[in-house]
Amino acid sequence: MRLPDYKGRFPVSVATFKKSIRPSHVYGNARLNGKPALKLEEIAYTVYYPTIDDQTHGGRGVHWLPRPLSVATAGWAKFAARPYWLLWPFVYLFARFIKLPTYANAPLRSHAKSTTSHDADSSTETFTDSGTRWPLAIFSHGLAGGRFTYRSVYHIAVPSYGMVVIALEHRDGSGPFVIPTDEDTGQPVPKLYLQTNEISWEEEPAGKLPLRVDQLKFRIREIYEAFESFKGVVRGDRGDTIPMDTFSHWDSFKDQVDFSNVLLTGHSFGGATSLSLLSSPPPEGHDQLPIKKVVLLDPWMDPLPLPGTLPIAYEARPPLFIMNSEAFTLWKEHFTVLEQVVADWRKSGGDECASLITIARSQHHYYSDFGVFVPFGKARALGLLVLDTAHRLTMAYIHGSLPSELKGKRSLEVEPIPGLSSGKATEAARGAKTAASLKELIQTHGLENKGLDEKQGTLVTSLATQGAKLGSTEKTYIVNAIVDRRLKSGEQLAAAVKYLSAHPPPIDDAEFNKECGVGIELSLSDIAERVNAYIASKAPTSWSALSGAIGDLKSTDLKWATPLDVKNAVEKAFTDLFGSKEEAKAKAAKEAKKPAAPAAAASTSKAEPTGSSVPERVVFEEGFLKALHKPGGNPQISPKLREQHLKTTGGQVFTRFPPEPNGFLHIGHSKAIFVNFGYAAHHNGKCYLRYDDTNPEAEEAIYFESILETIRWLGYEPYKITYSSDYFQELYDLAVKLIQVDKAYICHCTAEEIKANRGGEERGPRKACAHRTRPISESLAEFENMKNGKYKPGEAILRMKQDLEDGNPQMWDLIAYRTLHAPHHRTGTKWCIYPTYDFTHCLVDSFENISHSLCTTEFILSRVSYEWLCDAVEVYKPRQSEYGRLNLQGTIMSKRKLLKLVTKGYVGGWDDPRLYTLVALRRRGVPPGAILSFVGNLGVSTATTNIELAKFEQTVRQYLENTAPRLLMVLRPLKVTIENLADDYIHFIDKPLHPKVPSLGSSRIPFTKHVYIDAEDFRTEDSKDYFRLAPNKTVGLFQAPHPITCVSYKTDATGAVTELVCRIEDGSDGKPVPKPKAWIQWVAEHAPSGSPVIIDETRIFHSLFKSDNPAATDDFLADVNPHSLDVIKGAMVEVGFWPLAKRCMSEALKESRERTEKALKEESVGEGVGSGAAGHNDTPMPTAEQLVGNEVVRFQGLRVAYFALDKEARVGCFEDSDDAAPGRRDGDKLVLNRIVSLKEDAGKKAT
Repeated sequence: MRLPDYKGRFPVSVATFKKSIRPSHVYGNARLNGKPALKLEEIAYTVYYPTIDDQTHGGRGVHWLPRPLSVATAGWAKFAARPYWLLWPFVYLFARFIKLPTYANAPLRSHAKSTTSHDADSSTETFTDSGTRWPLAIFSHGLAGGRFTYRSVYHIAVPSYGMVVIALEHRDGSGPFVIPTDEDTGQPVPKLYLQTNEISWEEEPAGKLPLRVDQLKFRIREIYEAFESFKGVVRGDRGDTIPMDTFSHWDSFKDQVDFSNVLLTGHSFGGATSLSLLSSPPPEGHDQLPIKKVVLLDPWMDPLPLPGTLPIAYEARPPLFIMNSEAFTLWKEHFTVLEQVVADWRKSGGDECASLITIARSQHHYYSDFGVFVPFGKARALGLLVLDTAHRLTMAYIHGSLPSELKGKRSLEVEPIPGLSSGKATEAARGAKTAASLKELIQTHGLENKGLDEKQGTLVTSLATQGAKLGSTEKTYIVNAIVDRRLKSGEQLAAAVKYLSAHPPPIDDAEFNKECGVGIELSLSDIAERVNAYIASKAPTSWSALSGAIGDLKSTDLKWATPLDVKNAVEKAFTDLFGSKEEAKAKAAKEAKKPAAPAAAASTSKAEPTGSSVPERVVFEEGFLKALHKPGGNPQISPKLREQHLKTTGGQVFTRFPPEPNGFLHIGHSKAIFVNFGYAAHHNGKCYLRYDDTNPEAEEAIYFESILETIRWLGYEPYKITYSSDYFQELYDLAVKLIQVDKAYICHCTAEEIKANRGGEERGPRKACAHRTRPISESLAEFENMKNGKYKPGEAILRMKQDLEDGNPQMWDLIAYRTLHAPHHRTGTKWCIYPTYDFTHCLVDSFENISHSLCTTEFILSRVSYEWLCDAVEVYKPRQSEYGRLNLQGTIMSKRKLLKLVTKGYVGGWDDPRLYTLVALRRRGVPPGAILSFVGNLGVSTATTNIELAKFEQTVRQYLENTAPRLLMVLRPLKVTIENLADDYIHFIDKPLHPKVPSLGSSRIPFTKHVYIDAEDFRTEDSKDYFRLAPNKTVGLFQAPHPITCVSYKTDATGAVTELVCRIEDGSDGKPVPKPKAWIQWVAEHAPSGSPVIIDETRIFHSLFKSDNPAATDDFLADVNPHSLDVIKGAMVEVGFWPLAKRCMSEALKESRERTEKALKEESVGEGVGSGAAGHNDTPMPTAEQLVGNEVVRFQGLRVAYFALDKEARVGCFEDSDDAAPGRRDGDKLVLNRIVSLKEDAGKKAT
């Protein structure tokens, strides 16, 4: 099977080249398996070009898919998140049977022998009439694409008309697979599609899609390098450029390609790459590319700065032609950005400088080879039709005949829209609803005769979609404001819709003008002036404050300025202050490598109260959280609903944390807790703990208790504890109401039928099921039958009657109720139908008057159905806002996978300290404040954060550095006898528990003839770079009065050292006291003092998994690290451990009792709706014991690590009275967990 044949007059050949880039270039600080994720070491590109008719070296039919197939299969499997074995048959079939209608490595056709050809159809016109050489095009592929996935679209079609095309193989991880040559080994190393969740960051970047932003820079450099490489080939000076297959026709390329007139083109991410290239200066050492025209296929705008890129690198903007898919046009937020790009492009170049059209019925993938891979039927026919249209329009655009090509094409005609071209009108009226709304606006307000320009026409079009829910008075007001030019930009229109949604008539003109920026005109100098004033007042200290500064400025009148202008002005100000980003980063790295100050000097500085470098309050005053609406600012279907809401809440912030009680919370939940409880607390509001208990089969009492305990352990107290089940009756009543207003129906379709009606796997046309139009009375009766237990699970469901034509799957008639014959922990057997999450969540938010429904970004699509349902039943509508979730590398968060680890014995339980459940982190000894510090330092934005474990551990380490007492400890004791001390020698030392925090107190420890050091601090053979103990070597003992020198050592039968004989250097022998170069920890032997304290078990935890992304492996259990736990018996700690441990436990108990008493006294928990329903009172209650466990005993083992007491430890003196002397009791068992290692420092390695 071949791909569709070309239609031009020339046969086509392909040749692929590559070139090493030396030195290599690293882009961004993303890391993959500890190495730079984006390292440009080599470029590769395929050239498609016209060739001669008579081929003597072979026939047509080049394989579509490059080899080796095993790597190709692995790449597609990774991209599609499917098993290798599942994709292998498909990859094999593609590779075996799909071929290109081209030759391979044939000579380039001589341009001089080619003549101009003009067929009747302008689409067959060749390029040969332009100059004496073949014109050049450069193509950039999209995500999951490559140099081979657009052959039917551009790579073959365009060259057949007389053009040479360079198709990049981007090696930035955006393609399914590439096989570059490794710079270090010189060997080919396959690289598969780069998932965002498998990378880590040396420094957490600001902004959305940071990986994609860095990939854009990488891709731009590849394009420039490929251009220069191929130019060398054509000029006969190919240098390091080599063919990837046998190629011998170098001379045929000599001076046959025109490099002065380049067409730049790309699809999807390649479209973003093209726009980014046009808005960026050339890489260092390169001249600007001579781009004369640009053709983009369905460009993906998300990685670009809003509202779009501006071609600052080009004085005269190259004409821009964009073909959009219908699917991307219906993606409203995305299409708005694209429209703004086109509008900005036309500002200096005029209307003809940029064209944007939508091809009806087209999908995003139709602009690649995948649009024609369906071998038969309507899908293939449609794909071929779209490709043919794209070819025809491209050719017409290049030859300047696009207007005539579009003229008279019925498939592209729409009703005229004032101010908009026919192409623009096509895009605007693509959806039936939008077209109807537009028509109403135009006719109602007589806009046909208002003489609107394109900007005004665009605003009217945007109003048709954004203001669909406004009343007629509000729409008329906005239309008039557009006509009289009070509203001039998309930002102002959005503000107008938002304002009038919250402020119904009568409309206050002055307030409207103020809220919508009417009359504000900001020049570049105005922007710079405001930015400089802000910088002067805030005095930022580094580039890390950039995103916060931009966020702050967007809350001023600069929000009416072009966002890119603001961003550029802020970046210029930061560059003036701190130098370029690269210079600042290099300087910071250099500073970090400077040796630490001596301990004596450091002891004079003040201690920090916590390890957080970003105060918690700052997190809630910048970026995403700062931009949230004020209570009452969320639009309502009726003003009365807002008034009642504000009356009930008093204008306070109300949030909620709504976990499902079917598992233990993990580290990812800590961000949700921090955001919801923290945001409410910051604004003096209240936060509910609501158990989303609508799935009785999965819920257990232990989870309810653990969730409350974990929230309180993190430092928060819920305003009230409620349950979704508290509202089962209210939810049922609203379900009945939904049926009564004909917005819900009973459906008997199977899951397979529902999936098929929604378009199936191929996302085909959607259709209503047979039950959607059943009478209201029938659905009411059947819903009653469901309630009364007539149906078994799966036989009947209640579905919401939403909008099957909407592009959002969350509007495809979601299920509201299902049958489930299972008793509920609170309502017993009263109900055999249970509401779904999609039905319950928004309505319970409404019942509880939540002002800010904060959730993670996987629920973005659900916002539409959330608001639809509230409006459908006419209840108060909270505003849902989404932030990015938190992921830690090297961890498993899936409840199902965690259960496997527990049940199969890989870990000791849900609280095994190697896990990242919050109960496990608590048991390990991680302080709750360290977790909040970690989340707070990351900030809150819409970007998903994938963080290295090392960053989390560093935050914990910093927190403990200033809060944990320090004790002398030896993990592997080695006895030391000091020969020149008397057997009964005893000297007591008062040792501070923390040199920088005097308030932690001190401990009194003995120093005697016999002490223990760590076995790692002794060597039998000395060396110049070793400074600890060895024969005839002197070392200092921390806090001891004098250093010691090793005289000799004893060994056992195996040769292992068992004891050292040393001499104390106190000057009593008349010799100068040697000055030690290192100090080590020790513990004395003194039975009367109880020294040393013997630790029964010290548990050292390592990563539970071998890879950074165990969830992505085919068998995550095979990825388990068999050496993730070391248990050391017989470690020793100084005797100060006992009073410290008892004091830690006593203080923790006192604090927890006071806090719990206060919580109960203020009735923050256990009152009102949360006190139980239907006679039940099983709500977990706050207790002092919830906040206190053995883990409150934490300390730093000096030079060893940070440790905490494990829950399995038994310490009898905890039960004694306060005046009883602490110490070991019968039955005691001491078990320590390593919380985190000490920070590695270069000095320690050398000693």
